[in-house]
Amino acid sequence: MSKASKKEIFGWAMFDFANSSFTTVIVTVIFSAYFVSHVVGDDVSGVKYWGWALCISNLIVIMVGPVLGAVADFSASKKKFLFLSYLICVVFTALLFFVKGGDILLGIAIFIIANIGFAAGENFCSAFLPEIARPDQMGRISGYGWAVGYVGGLLSLILCLILFKSWGQGELQIRTTFLITAVFFLLSALPTFMFLKERRRPQVSTGTKSYIQIGFKRLSETFKDMRNFGELIKFLSVFFLYSCGIATVISFSAIYAESVIHFSKSETLLFFIVVQVSSSIGAFAFGFVEDKLGAKKTISITLIIWIIVVLGAYWSPSKGVFWAIGNLAGLAIGSSQSSSRALVALFTPESKSAEFFGLWGLSGKLAATIGIYSYSFITVLTGSMKSAILMMAFFFVAGLVGMIFVNEEKGRRAVRRYNDEGLN
Repeated sequence: MSKASKKEIFGWAMFDFANSSFTTVIVTVIFSAYFVSHVVGDDVSGVKYWGWALCISNLIVIMVGPVLGAVADFSASKKKFLFLSYLICVVFTALLFFVKGGDILLGIAIFIIANIGFAAGENFCSAFLPEIARPDQMGRISGYGWAVGYVGGLLSLILCLILFKSWGQGELQIRTTFLITAVFFLLSALPTFMFLKERRRPQVSTGTKSYIQIGFKRLSETFKDMRNFGELIKFLSVFFLYSCGIATVISFSAIYAESVIHFSKSETLLFFIVVQVSSSIGAFAFGFVEDKLGAKKTISITLIIWIIVVLGAYWSPSKGVFWAIGNLAGLAIGSSQSSSRALVALFTPESKSAEFFGLWGLSGKLAATIGIYSYSFITVLTGSMKSAILMMAFFFVAGLVGMIFVNEEKGRRAVRRYNDEGLN
């Protein structure tokens, strides 16, 4: 039996369902391509500015995420922080409607705030996983969340496609999809706040320190505690490497499809609708594979798939081949992210969940910053996005080699020892 009821697990998964509309429509498919082609109006400059927007928002999350996680754990306020980040993302996603051609700085500013809200919410939602699932269920429940998330991304894209088919594909119609995404996120996440429970009780401060001061103190203690979790440190380092590649795929795949493979807007939407289906299947199916083989082996399998995908995309001679490569990437993207989250949960004691997942978020956002900057830099340097894509193969190969040194069972034992000794 799970730690949580089916209703609560459903509520938790619905946040993945809801926020996938943002990462799918805004980060991956429509706003990213719109920003490059309409707001900036030049492929190379557009990639540069889009890379800046992503890097700046990720750096801000890197700086504040772990501290907010420490505060959330101490005050037992993960759900409150989750709600605040959700509101920020929804409001600023809606404000993207007002970004028109030439509004480069306005577009960057609004997107940065929306993406900070999204990234913070992703960390806080993931931090609930150790509380709602037993260790032997981590892979399945995490996979369920990612699978439901891709269904959310799929439905949001279908709504956008219906809009384009019935109303055309002009600038106004494209900007209207940002409003659709905001409303979709707003309504779909409501079950999360209705059913998800905050289990831990606030800790009592013995002094007059503010929550921010306590947060920094807790963060300092967390870094000291990390010496008890050597496998988590190793995995976060490896996760950083292959996340450089994953983040770049998420951020630039639609731009690559339209600029290099010459997809139309409708073709891009249809392509990502199908990829969302394969992503959902991959996340759900690999969740069961993970519970059988373990998270380490599952992640290694997905990294091999990623290497094939990147090399295939580089040599892709036609739209048909790119379709095949894209769906293979779909199988890998959901499963690799889901299994990574599950492995962090396995290596994390409940009392440190928001803090450790804040560090997980830090690793992922730092990776996104490095990966996105590398892709943008090589594109600007060579004038070719195709040259930049080979950089991702390096990140996935490095991640695959690094996984050899991660010991899953040793990481689980560290959590059991930490809990048994009452160190929390």
